[in-house]
Amino acid sequence: MKGTFLIAIILIFSMLAVPLSALDKSKDTVYLPTANAQSDIPYEKNDKTSTKESIKVLKEGEVVEYSIGDYIFGVVAAEMPALYDEEALKAQAVAAYTFANYKKEQSDSKDYDISSDPDTAQCFITREEATARWGAKATEYIEKIDKCIDAVQGEILTYNNKPIFAAYHAISSGVTNSCADVWESDLPYLKPVDSVGDTLASGYLSEVKLTADEVAEKLKSIAEVSGDKNDYFTNITVNNSGYVTKLSFCGKQTTGNEIAKLLGLRSSCFEIKLDDAGFIFTVKGYGHGVGMSQTGADHMAKQGKTYKEILEHYYPEAVLQKN
Repeated sequence: MKGTFLIAIILIFSMLAVPLSALDKSKDTVYLPTANAQSDIPYEKNDKTSTKESIKVLKEGEVVEYSIGDYIFGVVAAEMPALYDEEALKAQAVAAYTFANYKKEQSDSKDYDISSDPDTAQCFITREEATARWGAKATEYIEKIDKCIDAVQGEILTYNNKPIFAAYHAISSGVTNSCADVWESDLPYLKPVDSVGDTLASGYLSEVKLTADEVAEKLKSIAEVSGDKNDYFTNITVNNSGYVTKLSFCGKQTTGNEIAKLLGLRSSCFEIKLDDAGFIFTVKGYGHGVGMSQTGADHMAKQGKTYKEILEHYYPEAVLQKN
């Protein structure tokens, strides 16, 4: 998942330039890159049609044209665990299709519509790559995902009759994040909403321990260390969703997203403690936290919610319609 709006951070977490954790293929679990995957801020630019039956994808330096169905399959396969509930997979398919249409409308390239680079767009794998990844489960998972995609074919989320910036992430803090606090663009369909299912996820809490010297080295681009270690991190501002928006490191103001990126934290929802060994960062969630939580979507589906109810919950004020 660039626009003309100001971006609050240069590169947020590399779910990202560099994955925050290795993919565990043995568990068929693939998580969405955190922030850079959708770091382009939405903007109105042109009226290029979004009803093409194919899409040109820049993947590993090569442009290949895929059918919309194969492309959405490749995104869903790469971005959401295939073992998730079908209603969650349907919601992911609609979000992926919406994001692809949004990117196509904003693309300046004459050569391709969207990249498979998670720093600038959505992850994407081919059917052959998905088959190799899933092994013995491949036939089951392929049939499942194709079934979900067919069920929502052509459905797209819009606002003012335009495809929305359908941001999504792996796990929220328990409340999704404010778009304005990540990208300085206050979008009506990307408001914080409860996502209580995330707090039950096995990957909800994580911890990173770093010595004072390691912190100094990793954050030297912000400031050179000075003073007592107890004063390294000050003026910490947290938003209503629990994410750190601003703080100072050794007297220099920065953002929670920048700290998370440089220290390799899974999200900007973190608390800092200092002991004799160094700093302990306790982190909630995985990703930028904006838009649909994939884990939250699966939890809602398991509670009997439909994909339409999931999308309505995570993208308030967006309209689901046929493209």
